[in-house]
Amino acid sequence: MGIRPLRADEVAALVDDLWLPFAAEMGDVDDCDALAEDVDARAEALDYRTEQVDAEGVQTFVAVADGESSSGSETGPDSAEGSLRGYVTVAASESPPVFARGSVAKVKDLYVAPPARGEGVGTALLERAHEWGRDRGCERAALSVHADNDAARSCYESMGYETRYLKLDRPL
Repeated sequence: MGIRPLRADEVAALVDDLWLPFAAEMGDVDDCDALAEDVDARAEALDYRTEQVDAEGVQTFVAVADGESSSGSETGPDSAEGSLRGYVTVAASESPPVFARGSVAKVKDLYVAPPARGEGVGTALLERAHEWGRDRGCERAALSVHADNDAARSCYESMGYETRYLKLDRPL
């Protein structure tokens, strides 16, 4: 398995094979995260992810199956679409100058396909996101996780993440 930046020609595979299943899982965890039925979520996700491929200050990394090197060069017949095992999106965020803290690498999304879970894919993706943040001068990494997502919370805590804030919401 290799970790490398998402390529523009892989956006559809990312959306279909990883993001839509991720969205469905999160919708099952909490109705607030369910996709709207009156919107073409796939088309919206394709547009959004395509824009992000070349965006400044944000990067999506993918875990690819054996048969493709981490540099992105293909080495086998099965190394095209369908080889994505997981992804992480990270964005560099400057702190306001009034705070005595530096920039933060914000992990926006992290998802590992069910067949690849338990193989260290999530850890490898997070480590690559951390490296990307350090390369940009970020002092910390931050992320949000659903309170009921025990597996993800366990992974994050095993990598040194600690609860610093609690996010609360309620219906109006």
